[in-house]
Amino acid sequence: MSSGFLSFFHKGSDEAASRGDDVVRIRFECIVQFLYYFTIALLFFFNGFMIPGVVACLSALVQISVFIRSYRATSRLARAVFLIVMFGVSVYYSGYFGMTRGFQYFMYLSLILILLETHISSDTKVFVCAGVILTAIILNALPLMNPREFPIEAGSNIEARLRLWNEMALAFNVVIVGLSYTRHQVEAERQLFLANQKLKLAADTDPLTRLPNRRAILEVLEEIDRDKDDNITIAIGDIDHFKMVNDTYGHDAGDEVLKNISAMIMRFMDKKGYCARWGGEEFLLVFSNTNGDEAYLMLDHFRRKIGETVTEYEGNKIQVTMTFGLEEHGFFQTTDKTIKDADEKLYTGKNTGRNKVVY
Repeated sequence: MSSGFLSFFHKGSDEAASRGDDVVRIRFECIVQFLYYFTIALLFFFNGFMIPGVVACLSALVQISVFIRSYRATSRLARAVFLIVMFGVSVYYSGYFGMTRGFQYFMYLSLILILLETHISSDTKVFVCAGVILTAIILNALPLMNPREFPIEAGSNIEARLRLWNEMALAFNVVIVGLSYTRHQVEAERQLFLANQKLKLAADTDPLTRLPNRRAILEVLEEIDRDKDDNITIAIGDIDHFKMVNDTYGHDAGDEVLKNISAMIMRFMDKKGYCARWGGEEFLLVFSNTNGDEAYLMLDHFRRKIGETVTEYEGNKIQVTMTFGLEEHGFFQTTDKTIKDADEKLYTGKNTGRNKVVY
């Protein structure tokens, strides 16, 4: 039930938000103001204030109209009417009953809502602020220049009730505005976080293979050096005779082989550690919580699997092999030294027949 109620209030809010409109806030404010105007209308009628009662009834009808208009494609006119009515009624009641009955609160509330409007220019907002402040000064100054008695006696029951309803309505409106602002701030921070994550992902991902790039894996290696984690094994792998693949089948075919091998490496290293495209047809594999012997057995099995895999491209069936250099990371050395040792073993493998893991 509550879910359906909230979904009703949020209907079309995403589309409106894309235009910079916060229709959820205006809908809740309409409900609060409708109940407020309806209540004080009854209070006025029961105490013989007919014209103020009629004004409150008309204002309540405006809230219903604005609420309905908020579900249409555009709601700027409805929001403008809402603000004008709130400000106008506040000025009328403040002038009629005095500036000590709480009606002036809504004059200042309308000012806050105008300042939150994204479609109003800064110059217009400054002009409106000056107008509201000037109006408040005039309403406070008039009784001093022309003393008169207001229709409601200070300290009477009706004054106490009016002040109570004014303060309650103000409190509800402040809560709505505060929650709306907080919600938008949280959403803006979330969108900024997601945008930064996308940028970081784009900066750390190789566009062809979708593997982490050299920059990304270097950050991982720096963290390993800081933590002094000695239960790490690092391997560098290189596709054998990759230039021959490009020369024979074309660079597009070579790219397809790279993507296929990269996908296999990503699946192989899942939950084993980290992997990245180190450069060209070279790949770096970092085994976490794995000693050299364990990494060798897994990597040699994977090497054989690569040799059995066929990459199909434009009717051609391409098979490649890989050579790996493997080095267990020592506690008293840096990952840079471990990589250099693994690279030397890779070249040893290249010079002694390829398609092997040298450890």
